[in-house]
Parts: sequence; C-alpha cells; structure tokens
Amino acid sequence: MKRTKQVLLWSGLFLLIGGLVALLNEFTAQEQPRWGWTLAACLVSLTGGFWVAAGAGKLYLKDVYFSMTPEKISYRLNFFTAERVIYWNSIDSIQASQHTLLFELKDGGQVVMRLGNIQSNRIANHVSVSVQLAAIEQNVEVNGVPAQAQKVV
Repeated sequence: MKRTKQVLLWSGLFLLIGGLVALLNEFTAQEQPRWGWTLAACLVSLTGGFWVAAGAGKLYLKDVYFSMTPEKISYRLNFFTAERVIYWNSIDSIQASQHTLLFELKDGGQVVMRLGNIQSNRIANHVSVSVQLAAIEQNVEVNGVPAQAQKVV
C-alpha cells in the first residue's frame, strides 16, 4: 500500500502541475482562450489533485486484504473495488493457475480472483496455496481432482 500511495502521490503531482501550467498558458499566452483546452487542463488538474490527496493519505482508500475462515473467503484486492465474499458451501470447484483462482459456484456462477492484483508474488503464491489446501479440507474439487483423491491415506 505504501508503494501504491507513493506512485499516486508522484503521478498526481505531475498531473496537477501539468494541468496548472496548461491553464496558466491558456489564460496568459493566448489571445483568446481555447475552451476545449481549458476544460481538458481543468480535468487533468482535478485528477492530479485527487491522486495527490489519495497518495498523501488525505483521501481514504479502502484497505486491501484477504481473509479465509472455515465458513468463507473474503477479500478486496484493489483499493477501489468492492469486497468479495465467497462461502465455502457455495463453491463447487476451484481452478487454480499461476495468475488466477477461478471459483465455480454451485449455482453455475463463477468468481475470478486475479492474483496478479497482489503486489508481492510471494504473497500471491501463499494465498493460492492456502486456498487450495483449505479447499481440500472443505472437500472442494481443485483443478479437476476430487478432494477425496487428494488426501493422503
């Protein structure tokens, strides 16, 4: 989260300063202001200000987290997305790959957890392995292999 806030702060400063310079140029160097350019400069400045506020911690970003209990999996992998909650008793099977976990639900729906959204590869791998091991404990099929066949006898 610290790295993301730094990127937001510096990118926001770049946009904010660039937008303000463009606005200043429109009103001082031009005989007749170009209203399209003025509007674009205002939008760039506002976006930069928003990013600076988020990067400086003045604008609250939702926490990114992963939580797994015997009843459910809940997570938010992006700052601006909604929380996802998946109950173990609603999962039919899980397809695990290097970058995603695909949850096939008993009602026919699918939920994709994009592990690439996790900044650390080590943590993403840990989440994937933990979900697969928990799925075996919950008797959920993983990568086409029934849970009973995966248990050590």
